[in-house]
Amino acid sequence: MIFTIATKITARNLDHQVGPNQTGIFTMFHILKIWLVKTIAIFTAVSLFILGACATKVKLPQPAPQMTKVYLLKYSTWGHHSLAFYEEGMLTEYTYGDWELFALNKRDAWTAWKNMTFFTQGALGKKSISWQPGESLCERFKDCETATSFYAPTENVFALQKELHNAYQDQSRSEVYNAPEGVYFVKYPPSYWAFHNCNHELAHWLQLLGADISGRVFYKPDFLGGMEPKQGTIP
Repeated sequence: MIFTIATKITARNLDHQVGPNQTGIFTMFHILKIWLVKTIAIFTAVSLFILGACATKVKLPQPAPQMTKVYLLKYSTWGHHSLAFYEEGMLTEYTYGDWELFALNKRDAWTAWKNMTFFTQGALGKKSISWQPGESLCERFKDCETATSFYAPTENVFALQKELHNAYQDQSRSEVYNAPEGVYFVKYPPSYWAFHNCNHELAHWLQLLGADISGRVFYKPDFLGGMEPKQGTIP
């Protein structure tokens, strides 16, 4: 309906308002404006549909002869999640996000909208802390709400750790430090936008560990609450 009405603004109509040399420019402007309105409308409709989709479910990996514990952290900011791996007194967290939003810490509304609408540079974050199982976890990570742990096949865990480690090392020249978050970031090939945001990448990592993901992932997925079987939380 919007498009039908708008396209009636033709070059002939504009000739009464502007000179002949400007007609083409104004016609293109109106076409672009209508395209933008339709794009935003479609994006909004799809987003609302996804937000109303069924709850997130995470069916944890099937038991294997050798299993290794993995840590999942949930943050208050944008429903963000990350994965962490424990080894010899050190806990290393990996996180994914947009380069400007996460690595450069540009959290204004314009940057958030722009980088959710268009394909932008992805970022891989890494933070390592000295830590022992049984100690408080979330207080060591800014804006962490809660955390949990689960077991995955050791082979899958080591493979994912190696993949993330190598991806980080390959882009080490681009490394920046986000001081407010206390996290180092490098550029990461998968482009970031609304339909491949931090939670989509996290879901992909969980799948590589052997988990089955269904339900809402787009915005504020409840990966912890949707775990089957349920796992206890870590303060």
